This record gives sequence, C-alpha cells and structure tokens, in this order.
Amino acid sequence: MLLSELLVLAAIAVGLLPIGILALWVWWHRRTDRRRSPLTTELHNLPGEQARREAERLAESAGDRLMIAVLVGPLALAAWALQKIDKHLLRFGPAEIALLIIVVAVACWAIWSAGKRLRDRWNYLDGIAAERATAQALMPLISKGCAIYHDIPTGMFNLDHVVVGPDGVFMIEAKSRRKPAARGKASAEVRFDGKTLEFPGWRETKMLDQTRAQTRWLNDYLYRKTGERVSVKPVLALPGWFVSNSVLSPDMHVINPKMCNFMADSKGKPLSEPQRRRIMAAIEECYGGSGS
Repeated sequence: MLLSELLVLAAIAVGLLPIGILALWVWWHRRTDRRRSPLTTELHNLPGEQARREAERLAESAGDRLMIAVLVGPLALAAWALQKIDKHLLRFGPAEIALLIIVVAVACWAIWSAGKRLRDRWNYLDGIAAERATAQALMPLISKGCAIYHDIPTGMFNLDHVVVGPDGVFMIEAKSRRKPAARGKASAEVRFDGKTLEFPGWRETKMLDQTRAQTRWLNDYLYRKTGERVSVKPVLALPGWFVSNSVLSPDMHVINPKMCNFMADSKGKPLSEPQRRRIMAAIEECYGGSGS
C-alpha cells in the first residue's frame, strides 16, 4: 500500500508542481523588486471603472476555478489508476525516462512562458497608467482651445496622444519607468541633454528615437491628407519624473506631463480655423482604420 500511496502523491505533485513554482516565482519577484511606481498623482476613474475592475476580479476568480476544474479530473484519474496497477509490473526504463523528460520539458516551458507573459502584463499595466496620467494632465488644455486625441491607431503602431494647438500639432509619447527603491530628489530626476536620457542608474535613447519616428510618420500623414505642411513637434512624457533639460532648444520636448501648458501657447504663426479642421478630420480618419 505504501508504494501505491507514494505513486498517488507523485501524480498529484506532477500536476501541481508547475503551478506551485510559478506562484513562488510571482511571490519572489514582487518581494525582491523594490522599484516604485513613478506616478505621484491619483488617477481619475474612467467611465465604468468600478464595473471594469469588478469584471476583471470575477474573470480572475473564474480562471482559478477553471484551473481546478481542468486539473481535478486528470489527477483523480491518475490517482485511481495508480492504485489499480500491480506494483510488480512497474518498471522504469527508456520509455519512462523519455516520457519524464517530455513532461519536465513541457512544464519548464509552460512556467517560463507564463512568467514572461506576467512580466509583459505588468509592463503593459505600467504603460496604461502612464498614458492615463498623461491624458489626465492634458485635459485642461481643452479649455484653452486645444483638441486632444488619445490612442490613435495607424495600422502599424498607436500614437499615445496628439494635441492640436493654436499654432501647431504635438505628438506625445507617454512612457513609464519605475523609480529605484531609494527615496529623495535624485531618485526621481531624469536628465535630458538633447540626445540621451539619464535616469538614476541607467541611460536610454530608444524612447527618444521612437518618439521622433512616430512624429515623422504623423508629419507625413498629415501632409498626405491635407496637402499642407504642418509643424508637428515631438513630446516625450514621463509621468512622475522631474525632467532636467541641459540644452536650451532641443529638437523635442521631454517633460513631466503636468508641464504641458506650452502646447496651448501661441508663439508662431497660428493655424487657420479651416486648416485646424482639416488636421482634426485627418486624425479622426485613423480611428476608422484609414490611417495610411
């Protein structure tokens, strides 16, 4: 009987071990990752936000129960079958070794794949929070005569935000970078020298290149749609960060989105109202899938 009981426990362990390892990894990751969210302001609720959160909670709860439903049948069947096997017939040969290798390989792949998707999900959630914080900071510009668009599809990528101001258009890319665990002003400051972003402990250029590339796309798109050259200015928004610019006139703006009032200032030749309407109509076309 002892052997049968051990086999039953082994069958249960094979089914539950991958889930246990993944849960342990999630716990360890959250315990050891001391970085802080960069956001310093409370995000306003979107329409239906409370209902959306409750729907997500119910979906996660349903997923947990479906996992139990999926596992309980095979585990019970394995436990029942193992008790019926004559222990004298049990052997561990090449076929069993190959099967064990396959099971372990599939389990390791599933754990790695699930972990990667969880990390991607956390990054997406940080990105969503950054976009919402930026949209929230841009909202007062509407009362100053600006038109604001969010999450504009282009067919290849999305433009996070576009502001049509009095004398030009601003393409705003919102990014989230977590702050280090250490507190203090130095931990919340990013320096921009016109070419590179220097965060506490690391340097980046990729997000600058992305912002410039998307601005060029919007510039070309508006020219194709309106037949007029439009001044599209690139803006990189870093919610929660204090941005220190070491150059007087960079080719792009890197800002905390709270410092966005300059978009409503009229410093150059203002756009005529017909041109503004053509620009806004072109941007709105993108939501219909014609951003090409």
